[in-house]
Amino acid sequence: MTRYDDRYDEFGYEHEDYDGTLELNEYLTPREVMELLAIGKNTFYKMVQSGELPAFRIGKQWRVKRADMEQWADGRMGR
Repeated sequence: MTRYDDRYDEFGYEHEDYDGTLELNEYLTPREVMELLAIGKNTFYKMVQSGELPAFRIGKQWRVKRADMEQWADGRMGR
């Protein structure tokens, strides 16, 4: 049996499978969103608090659904 820690890297991505494909997590941490969008922590939390970027909490930790972040980014590109 594979331990959870052995299955994922420090960013929450699954390690490569034997066939060379990489499965991405459906939910992103704030740090991942900040890196992907090249924004700072304050900007991320302002966007979440205002409802501009859909996010939810699990306990004290925020998560953003990858599809929601991509949809938000696509909408920004169309402006």
